[in-house]
Amino acid sequence: MITQYKHGTYRASLLAPSEKIPFGARSAGHYIVQPGSFEKPAVKPFIQIFWGIRGTGALVMDGLERKLEPGKIAIYFPGMTHDVHALDTEWEYRWWTMDGPLAVSITTGFGLARSDIYEAGPAPIEIFEELEKAISETGNPACERFASAVAFKLLSYAAGSRRTGNPQDVQVVESINIIHKEWNNPMLGVELLADRVMMDRSVFSRRFHKNMAIAPVNYIINLRVQNALSQLKYSDENISKIARRCGWCDPNYFSRCIKKATGQSPEDFRET
Repeated sequence: MITQYKHGTYRASLLAPSEKIPFGARSAGHYIVQPGSFEKPAVKPFIQIFWGIRGTGALVMDGLERKLEPGKIAIYFPGMTHDVHALDTEWEYRWWTMDGPLAVSITTGFGLARSDIYEAGPAPIEIFEELEKAISETGNPACERFASAVAFKLLSYAAGSRRTGNPQDVQVVESINIIHKEWNNPMLGVELLADRVMMDRSVFSRRFHKNMAIAPVNYIINLRVQNALSQLKYSDENISKIARRCGWCDPNYFSRCIKKATGQSPEDFRET
């Protein structure tokens, strides 16, 4: 019997993340579709990433049909026409979408700079399931921020897998898990991470960058900035306290990081 499976989990507000979430986890899903199945082409205002699991499908990008095979990802950026269809076999894939004012810059910052097909390795099913669960619980700002952090982790996994075709670099994966658990620890840095995964600091930095297309210190800063921007918008708490809570000991360095990410000082960003 021919069956089709389509499961999607969606944020309560689909139009945009909460006003004060700079990088939003909008939706995620798991599809198994039959030969010839297609989605009606439509222009969409968010980033969508597809991850092939089994069979082969096709996406039209800039007028050209591109095949998405298992272990590869495909990216549509905001404003593009999403045109997705199965070919002549059953096709299984996972997908997720991201939006918010920093979604494009964060995605391109990982080296995924254009709409294309990229090598990525096997889809990390556990992270997809974690993301779907997090999105389903986005009933308040704290839950929405957590879902955004999981989307960030999935994006970083996709980018890292793309660099090597091997997402199982155990020490790099371990270091990423440490970062996501301890991102606001002011002592967290390259030296501490290298010690924790038992590697030489310079070797660790090179391997992390090779896998993730980003230096470990910048990965940490991006995660801290994402959280700090949400807190700046959602609370009236003293900016120095927010800086410390997000891992910065030096408020001046915090201000420089925020300005680099947004073009504004923390004070100005809070007021916009």
